[in-house]
Amino acid sequence: MEKLFGYKPLKRQHQVNGQYCDIIAVGQSQQLVVLELKNSEDRYIVQQLTRYYDALLEEKYFAQQINLQIPVILVAVAPRFHRDNYTDRKYHQLKFRFLRFYVIFQEKRFSLNLIDVDTNENFHLNFDYSLKNISDKNIPIPPKRFYQLVEKCTPQQQSKLAKFREKVLIFDHRMEELVQD
Repeated sequence: MEKLFGYKPLKRQHQVNGQYCDIIAVGQSQQLVVLELKNSEDRYIVQQLTRYYDALLEEKYFAQQINLQIPVILVAVAPRFHRDNYTDRKYHQLKFRFLRFYVIFQEKRFSLNLIDVDTNENFHLNFDYSLKNISDKNIPIPPKRFYQLVEKCTPQQQSKLAKFREKVLIFDHRMEELVQD
């Protein structure tokens, strides 16, 4: 965040009044910055940021690090925005920044790209990502349903799907495999 926008992160998944703010940061002018991250389209992101704003100002969190006299920056980051968000933002008193994101993978490198939907300003950050050693992880044996789904594939396709499954399961410790008929 500091490289892309000059925002210094203060807290992640901050809980206030039953709400969980994805990222709380401080801007270059010591203003409060609240970021909400979505990995899919969400039609209520403006309302969600408004609730965070209200709760944070009411509780006066981070009063030593921020200047509450400066307008708060409310940032929504998503791959796309539902049209209702534009309507909600249009008639709102607070200022919202919408950043559309996408990730590109080229030549074993990832690039995070963010585009401000109003100014078309493009921010990007390149980063390397290497998979952890799969043998170090306790990957469960594929369920019977997995084998049923890939039985008509060629052996090469089956191997690629099995490797893909392993990559997904080791990507983050919170990933899990659910099987349904």
